Amino acid sequence: MIRTASIAAAAAAFALPALAGTSFTAVLTKPVEKSDSIVAAKALWDCDGDKCVAELNRRTVTVRTCKKVASEVGELAAFSNEKESLSEADLAKCNEAAKR
Repeated sequence: MIRTASIAAAAAAFALPALAGTSFTAVLTKPVEKSDSIVAAKALWDCDGDKCVAELNRRTVTVRTCKKVASEVGELAAFSNEKESLSEADLAKCNEAAKR
């Protein structure tokens, strides 16, 4: 019984960080006029000024996710999380989907 409990506790210690979201930031080329929230990429994005932020259940920055955000808020100047950001070439691909 104790052995099973310790194995379960060890498994939870590894699994819980994987469940935690990663903070993403989208920098807008045109600031929003007032604070707003939008839903994109299965997350609620809080937008204020030239930034929108959200917690996503993924760890990497992708063009696909960026396109989902850009289609809701418009052209982006940057798209990143705490560890990485899209390259200029990938950002250009992302902005092809930008809301006009």
